[in-house]
Amino acid sequence: MYKLIACDVDGTLFDSSFVFPKANIDAIAKAQEKGVIFALCSGRSYKSLKAFAKELGIKPEGSHIIGFNGSVIYDFENSVVVKQENLDKDVGVRIVKAFKEVPRDIEIVIYIDGEHVLFEKGAQYAPIYQETSKCDWQDTEDIVSAVEELNSIAKIIFLGENSDLVKLEKEIEGHLGDETSTIFSASYMLETSPNISSKGNGVKWLCEKYNIDMSEVICIGDNHNDLSMIKAAGLGVAVANAVDAAKEIADYVTENDCMNGAVAEVINKFIL
Repeated sequence: MYKLIACDVDGTLFDSSFVFPKANIDAIAKAQEKGVIFALCSGRSYKSLKAFAKELGIKPEGSHIIGFNGSVIYDFENSVVVKQENLDKDVGVRIVKAFKEVPRDIEIVIYIDGEHVLFEKGAQYAPIYQETSKCDWQDTEDIVSAVEELNSIAKIIFLGENSDLVKLEKEIEGHLGDETSTIFSASYMLETSPNISSKGNGVKWLCEKYNIDMSEVICIGDNHNDLSMIKAAGLGVAVANAVDAAKEIADYVTENDCMNGAVAEVINKFIL
């Protein structure tokens, strides 16, 4: 019997229009009626995720949300962050400086914490991203100085064409240090985060909290930042639209994609 489902959001629960298929909402409700815990596990901020949790009908009682790819765990019932891992400030500054040294068609978004983002004035895509993040924002003409003045940096995101981001990833590699790494959460989105953070570790933390064995967990995802939890789960699932790397390690690959109730398929098959 599976007791916990940890589920990615973008490309997994969402369709391409950022709308949750009704089949997923209905299936989540039925799983919760059977006593199964449903936890969102995403690269997004907790402010964004708690809004989605309400939309999905996830019960707040005893519920937690895993955000920033495992860097943040948010107690949904009591509205408090119970686990937080930030980027090293000096590393963050070095990354931003390296990014600004070479002109490029890539935009940068700085998460100050789980509720506030910072980006450059004149950015085209960052404001659109901010709208979907549901976070408060500020823009600046001098991103380097602005970052140097911050008390903390939760994570840094780069938005652009995949080929450009792959080049950037190689360029900033030498500035990451031993405690920071990069990962693609989408083909157009490259993220930096502390090495100790991962969705897999976030799910393991929840299991310890709930006294659940990992063999009793289903993890569902679609992208590279989901690999750690797909590997760790008793049942690791890749949705039909997932990247090949996720499909290769998954125990089950759905027939449906994110637009057609992939998560509902999993719940119906393995829970209901």
